[in-house]
Amino acid sequence: MGEHRMFSNRIANSARFLQMPTEAQLLYFHFILRADDDGIVESYPILKLLGIPTDNYRLLIAKGYIKELNEDQVIVITDWLEHNAIRADRKTNSIYLNLMQKKFPELPYIEPKPRSDVKDNSKRLALPSTDSPRTEEVKLSQVNLSKDNISEPFNKFWNLYDKRTSKSKSLKLWNKIKPELYETIFQHVINYVKSTPDKQYRKHPDTYLRNECWNDEIIVKDKQTDTPKKLRSVEEILAEGKAKGEI
Repeated sequence: MGEHRMFSNRIANSARFLQMPTEAQLLYFHFILRADDDGIVESYPILKLLGIPTDNYRLLIAKGYIKELNEDQVIVITDWLEHNAIRADRKTNSIYLNLMQKKFPELPYIEPKPRSDVKDNSKRLALPSTDSPRTEEVKLSQVNLSKDNISEPFNKFWNLYDKRTSKSKSLKLWNKIKPELYETIFQHVINYVKSTPDKQYRKHPDTYLRNECWNDEIIVKDKQTDTPKKLRSVEEILAEGKAKGEI
């Protein structure tokens, strides 16, 4: 990911932008600062870090400054390429790029290209090694690349799940999961953790993976009525806010 982040003067100085509450403007700037090379960022940790009311998040969606990729508040900055035109030979694709292309195919993005000053571009571009070593070395390189690709998603799962037991068993089970399921698992884990804030009632991570619990429906209890209810999505909350005239 690029280290420098820029802001478009046209957007930041527009009356439409400046008429928003200061907290909404601040949140937008933080999204840009923390976004990956495709302008995608997980907004929930930033909202918690800043302590900004979610009404400002909803306002940015309603104004079209950001678009929501999933119910876990992963968002894409719609004017990202106006703020930051990243060089194709420096760009690393977002782990959410496929989701963005599927949900918002109209949004432009930069296709990464090999760097001329780098001998092997395989890790950044997720391509086979560009070196030409002996057959044994090629196999070893491919194995190492595979391990790198597995460890990063597993570490994300491990940190999201936040119940640190049976790590070695969990890793072995994770290695058997198809990569196309990773995003589904991440989304489910976030909601599952929200529904089980007390870790003692949360399944062991190896049990979660062994039983493919990401396919299970999540039910939480209403604290006031002690009756089960489904977790509300951001889309439902936003629709309710619009109906009440709050946004």
